[in-house]
Amino acid sequence: QEAWRARLAGMGRSVVLVAYDDLEPLAGITLKLKALRSLLALFPEYRARLVLIQVAIPLYDSRGDMMHRRYMREVLALADAINKMDPGAVVLMLEKLAFAPRCALFSVSHALVNCAIRHGLSLVPFEYVLATEMPPRNRGQLVLSEFAPCSRVIPGIMRTNPWRDEDVARAIVKCLRQPAHEREYVHGQQLAWCLHNTVLRWADTILTDMKVQRKLLAESGEELRRATSCRVGLVKATHKEISASILKPAPVALAYGESRVRLVLVDVDLMIRPREEVDEAAKTQLLRTLDQLVEERGNYVFLLSSETSDNLLRWLGDMRCLTQVGLGAEDGYKYKWPGSPADRWDVRHEVRADWKEVALGVMAGYTVRTTGTFVEHDKVASLTWHFGSTDPEFAAMQAKELLNHLNDTLAHLPVEVLMGKSCVRVRHEGVTKGALVEHVLDHYARRGGADFILCLADDAMDPRVFHLLRDYHHAAQYRLDGAAQAHSEVKVFAATVGRQPSAASFCLYTLDEAR
Repeated sequence: QEAWRARLAGMGRSVVLVAYDDLEPLAGITLKLKALRSLLALFPEYRARLVLIQVAIPLYDSRGDMMHRRYMREVLALADAINKMDPGAVVLMLEKLAFAPRCALFSVSHALVNCAIRHGLSLVPFEYVLATEMPPRNRGQLVLSEFAPCSRVIPGIMRTNPWRDEDVARAIVKCLRQPAHEREYVHGQQLAWCLHNTVLRWADTILTDMKVQRKLLAESGEELRRATSCRVGLVKATHKEISASILKPAPVALAYGESRVRLVLVDVDLMIRPREEVDEAAKTQLLRTLDQLVEERGNYVFLLSSETSDNLLRWLGDMRCLTQVGLGAEDGYKYKWPGSPADRWDVRHEVRADWKEVALGVMAGYTVRTTGTFVEHDKVASLTWHFGSTDPEFAAMQAKELLNHLNDTLAHLPVEVLMGKSCVRVRHEGVTKGALVEHVLDHYARRGGADFILCLADDAMDPRVFHLLRDYHHAAQYRLDGAAQAHSEVKVFAATVGRQPSAASFCLYTLDEAR
């Protein structure tokens, strides 16, 4: 303890966070350092006072070679970047501490931080609780990842999702600002729990949980063997060939200038969903570009979204020409034509609601089973299970199992189940962006048609959009070639955004290219 106190005094740091992990990707050390960076940005009063002592234990294979060298370089780079901004904020120790020095370090700290994204049973949090009984009795608190099993059993800990760095930062600060009497009370609960739960009690609890789960599976009519086999791995899906035709601005601009009636279809979820990638400047520029498109004579712009109509209008609220834009919300369940007031929405399809309770019950079970997931249920014609804020590998396995479970359970109901990039969605049949695009194309075809169509979308959830545009292009081109009048050739540019299998004729690899 004296050695650690002297070292901390020399650094001039009065608030000590400690972390003790193996140096491997599943330990979440990079996520922890990002959380520390967010903490120092959100709470600048800690910049000169706080230090994170990260003990990272290198792992070696059977030949004695160090493992995870690339990850180690990432950790070192992040630590160096933080120390450049706030010198002395991170102390990185690439060694395994013996039991006595480890407990001494724990006893002089104020919080133990764990950001593991997948973890077996770790005894470090239990050691930490017992070590804080040593003088000076700082009563350090536990900030543990919700993916760590011990976070579900130790009372009074602060559970966090390590993928959300700002939430982790706020949880750490909340622990540091906790009054002394609360820290003493929580520590007393944790100490009593650690002293009471023996190895025999742990084993008995695990067996009891297994019996309860087996009973629940039997009552729900689910076969235990099938549920177990679904977790073994993913079924390898067949993929279409990724489009090699990158959409280039020059031919699009040339066709745009030669056309008279232009239809622009944009899946605005591409810009709305990745909120962390869209700063105010990019959003302002995007809305200005949309206004310019709408104001030009002969242009008809439709923005498609899976969001609710209220969220869509809120995001587009700064557009000058909002009433002149066509909108489709909730995957085409609600829409408005260009020129209609922003509060005037039409509904194309009547939907049943009896399937939502069944689907919600199934999704709720997977939400409990998969930490970090949630169900979006504020839409009329769809339910969505989101797994983008949890461990990607485990979430993908759970999503595949949920997809199969929903397909089996809802087979007799008028719905379809789809897998997205980070979600599983159940939506009423007939309510799709493709159905709305077909309605829009028919509407303008009856009025002479468009000789220029640009579509930017992500067909992971609705590939029918690109099939419709391809069919429209072939049919319109044939009619124009057979007519006696000299009309311009119909030009259709349908592009998917992102490196993925697609039915589109063109592709754009990044959001910046789409904007």
